[in-house]
Amino acid sequence: MPPQRTPLGTISSNRQFNGHLKPYMRGVVHGLHLKGATPTQIALGLELDRGTVRYTIQQDPFRDDGETLPKDPRRKSYTLAEERLLLQHVRLNPKDIYATVIHVLGLTCSKNTIKRILDRYSIINWRYKQRLELIEVHAAKRLAWYLTHRFWTAEEWGLIVWSDECSVERGRGKR
Repeated sequence: MPPQRTPLGTISSNRQFNGHLKPYMRGVVHGLHLKGATPTQIALGLELDRGTVRYTIQQDPFRDDGETLPKDPRRKSYTLAEERLLLQHVRLNPKDIYATVIHVLGLTCSKNTIKRILDRYSIINWRYKQRLELIEVHAAKRLAWYLTHRFWTAEEWGLIVWSDECSVERGRGKR
């Protein structure tokens, strides 16, 4: 058993607790294990935790030159098939809102996940925007305007100032 440290005494800075073992130490643990030492004997001899020694021996076949294994990536909350269904549904039904898409497709992922998927495929602001519908009265007026102006020359069209500004509504925009 290692000697007890005096209360409020200094802690040795030679060893960091709860840190990764260096590749050299992993090699030492593996070498002692190959020589027939038990994990308890190795832990006592190297002043390591027995669980650390057992885990190091267990993971050794998967390591390359004793290097730390990369952490497993976070699992996705959706499958590739669900992603394809989502893209197909959104392209066919641009008027659906996120809640409707989740309900219709039976997805378990969140609204933000759906936004991230659509963003990856450059489908941004895909939701249908409400606009005024072109009714028959307005269509008839547009046709009449076209029929009266269809023979204008380029100079006459140049006298018109075209604007793409929105209509002015009370309570909208800057005050």
